[in-house]
Amino acid sequence: MPTPVGHALAGVAAGYLLAGRVDRSTLSARGTALAWRSLASDKRLLLFAGLGVLADIDFLFGVHSAYTHSVGATLVVGGVAALLNRDHSRRFALAAALAYGTHIVLDWLGSDTVEPLGVMALWPLTTDYFLSGLYWFPSACRQFRELGCWWHNVASIAWEIVFLGPLAFGVLYLNRRSRRS
Repeated sequence: MPTPVGHALAGVAAGYLLAGRVDRSTLSARGTALAWRSLASDKRLLLFAGLGVLADIDFLFGVHSAYTHSVGATLVVGGVAALLNRDHSRRFALAAALAYGTHIVLDWLGSDTVEPLGVMALWPLTTDYFLSGLYWFPSACRQFRELGCWWHNVASIAWEIVFLGPLAFGVLYLNRRSRRS
């Protein structure tokens, strides 16, 4: 299953794909560098990245890939985003849910080495676990005391950056350009 780096990149890509739109004032003729710096200060960037990683909060409770890795949890996140969003933008709530939901998809597409294998993706409809068998993402090593584990995770993060980085930066770039014109 992917590392937090991959989950954050996917959350950013999905969130900005749906809700995006960098503030118009940052995209003036003042230059590209200023626009990218203002994007880095955009709170939504951290929000969507955080939502992409949030499902792994279940590690704190000694369980993984269960209820927080499901359509039910994704709907809860979308509902909370709708309640907390002052201007009641349905689009933003959907973007938040989509950013969170990428976690489930990435874990479903990943390699899992810890029982039960897969994710409880369709909870509350079923408590069955699902795994695609495609293994697009290597499993993250959790034996942090071993040096080999660190090298494995570095290689996993590099793969996620190569695979998901262009998607995330492409969405941000296209979003920035669409507001410019």
